[in-house]
Amino acid sequence: MKETKTFTEGKILKPLVLFVLPVLLALFLQAMYGAVDLLVVGKFASSVDVSAVSTGSQLMATITNLISSFAMGTTILLGQQIGSGKRKEGGETIGTAMVLFGIIALTMTVLILIFAPQLCRIMNAPEEAFNKTVAYVRICGGGTLIIVAYNLIGCIFRGLGDSNTPLITASW
Repeated sequence: MKETKTFTEGKILKPLVLFVLPVLLALFLQAMYGAVDLLVVGKFASSVDVSAVSTGSQLMATITNLISSFAMGTTILLGQQIGSGKRKEGGETIGTAMVLFGIIALTMTVLILIFAPQLCRIMNAPEEAFNKTVAYVRICGGGTLIIVAYNLIGCIFRGLGDSNTPLITASW
């Protein structure tokens, strides 16, 4: 018989540490996406290209962290509902979060694509790398729907008590 993990009874430290480690590793891997872009560009392109990717990846990391932080609210609410045995409300929370974050993802994608030059000005992109920074932000911003979907699905799994699946999918 499979043992069910719970945070509502028994000792908390060991289950909590085992739950948090995959969360931290998944967030670390997500933060490394910009670093990998920099490594590749640094190996094969010019310093202007490195500057563009560096500035653009900082902007995208900020957006990703913002999305991830908002999605954590779903994790908390869902965890509370599941922990208290309110499975129906948990299902409603998942449905509501999917609709809400779908709207957020589409809106952010459009806004990033349209306002990439203004965002790059706010980030003080160097003039010689400005156009390439805008292009990088638009390319990455076009994938905002995927970024939002990954973070929301990961938060749903975590709210259900599974922090390993989001880690496994982050490492693909």
